[in-house]
Amino acid sequence: MTASASSTARAVERLCLAFSAELIAGGFLRGTYRSALDTLLALAINQANLAHMARNLTFQKTYAGLSHAPPDDLRRPVRVRSIAMSLGIPQETARRRVALMVEAGILTQTDAGVFMPKIIMETPAYITTAEATWRAIGDLYGAFRRLGAIDAPEHAVVDGETPHRYMMRLWGDHFLRLVETLLPIVQEPFAIVLLFAILRESQATQPEVGKPVSASSLSRSLGLPFETVRRNALRLAEAGLCQKTPRGYVITPELLETLVWRQFAERHGQILKRFFSIMGERGLLGWWEADYQATLASPRPR
Repeated sequence: MTASASSTARAVERLCLAFSAELIAGGFLRGTYRSALDTLLALAINQANLAHMARNLTFQKTYAGLSHAPPDDLRRPVRVRSIAMSLGIPQETARRRVALMVEAGILTQTDAGVFMPKIIMETPAYITTAEATWRAIGDLYGAFRRLGAIDAPEHAVVDGETPHRYMMRLWGDHFLRLVETLLPIVQEPFAIVLLFAILRESQATQPEVGKPVSASSLSRSLGLPFETVRRNALRLAEAGLCQKTPRGYVITPELLETLVWRQFAERHGQILKRFFSIMGERGLLGWWEADYQATLASPRPR
């Protein structure tokens, strides 16, 4: 690899880390659900409900935009036990949290399992999240294009309603795949969210920044028990992914240069680029390409 190619690869990895720190950690901190655990369970359940339609292109196009959410009769209920096993969460913990979400109307319980009803996917909170996610991924796409890290799509035609829902389904699949791929490194699903939360608060992807965040602060923002946060943060520190200081846990720019972080960042960047590849295969990159070309055509301020 040439020096220029290596520099571009490192820039892409940093962009990916900053992106996930904001989008993933921000999504779990946003407070739509009672805790980060509920957010993770809800995401996994919703993805499982529609997994059987993943390769049905007619379905994907019909329910691509925000104006049409898939109806309940297309949502296949899933057993809580299956979700708990796939996420590596204790079954009793998952059962208890799901029961509370059923009671709150977020999930619907049937004899065959649970599903997330259409009405939840039409709330202002979901729409706001979908729009914000679309913009964030579009910004990352534009940054990739400027670096030459991704090629223009072969088919850049855009037509009809912006496919926010289609993108969110693909993003949900990507995130769960990210959890599965990175799990051997961080050991628990919560640890992945926690790692990006610490990275977000530390602002380590910015030069000369490294701001500690306490376990109690992370506990409050993620809605998780203090002991759960403390235990997982210590594991991350032992793995060399963060540092424990008297003021809390921190990820510094220097830490991002260590071997363990270089390996983590490389794998994480590959996973994100794979997401864009899938988006390209589904013909969805044209929307972001149009935005990118529009920025190139806009006159720069003097």
